[in-house]
Amino acid sequence: FNHWDDIEVNIRGHKIRSGGHGFCGIGRRRLLNILQERCEGLGVRLVFETDVQSEDAYAAEADLVIASDGLNSRIRTRHAETYRPDIDLRDCRFVWLGTRKLFEAFTFAFEETEWGWFQAHAYRFDDDTSTFIVETPERVWRAAGIEAMEKEESIAFCERLFAAHLDGHRLMSNAAHLRGSAQWIRFPRVVCRTWVHRGGPRATTPIVLMGDAAHTAHFSVGSGTKLAVEDAIELARSMAKHPGDLDGALADYEAVRSVEVLKIQNAARNSTEWFENVPRYTGMEIEQFAYSLLTRSQRISHENLRLRDTQWLG
Repeated sequence: FNHWDDIEVNIRGHKIRSGGHGFCGIGRRRLLNILQERCEGLGVRLVFETDVQSEDAYAAEADLVIASDGLNSRIRTRHAETYRPDIDLRDCRFVWLGTRKLFEAFTFAFEETEWGWFQAHAYRFDDDTSTFIVETPERVWRAAGIEAMEKEESIAFCERLFAAHLDGHRLMSNAAHLRGSAQWIRFPRVVCRTWVHRGGPRATTPIVLMGDAAHTAHFSVGSGTKLAVEDAIELARSMAKHPGDLDGALADYEAVRSVEVLKIQNAARNSTEWFENVPRYTGMEIEQFAYSLLTRSQRISHENLRLRDTQWLG
């Protein structure tokens, strides 16, 4: 893991850094490799490069199917009448990029253009790479003409816009399969009414959702992977609490996790709305702007911020 304590806010040439926050990050591929090695050590059979269209091939022999097939879950869509997903497309467009510039603090950078404000969320996650997410409201994205740009052109646009923060480093995309503006997406907030479906070749085989298939939380609160891992932990814990009672275990899992996820999603909604309305805050003095940014989700209160960084807040 790469660990850091500081958050840095950059706007109009001003810079404020606040400490005591405590974050860690890891490359997704490295994390997957660690988990895969653990699975192999436990005798789990791993299958790769397989396009799973439905659960049918597995439910015939399984006691339980876990559908952790991501944001655009086919299983959730197939059984939407059971899961009853509520999907809310948020206003901002964002693109997930990388750079060799190593940010030692979690960095928020804001740049004003003739079309409106753009913001970057940047953080280091390994020895030589940082994540660099660029975000702007839909109306600004369209007014700037990014919708009509090719992928390389839009990346170059972001490099020029945030040149002062990149120190000559380039921006990189890992979305080789996407063309043009397709790499710029609107964040879909996903909430499912229920997380368990029974069906398939064996009508009694439950199919339970996990991770982004069941719920999403905006990247600005940095909890997506954390929520998925905590889902897995809670499912294992629930099954241990209800040996021989799968129905009871799944009911316990859904009851516990749906409440915990809702807490994060509420904070994420507050954070999302703050970034959708950046011009509301840009007239503030830099200290007030940074304070508003740091407390935007309402998970960090005034007193909690004072505890984290007494020197800055006083």
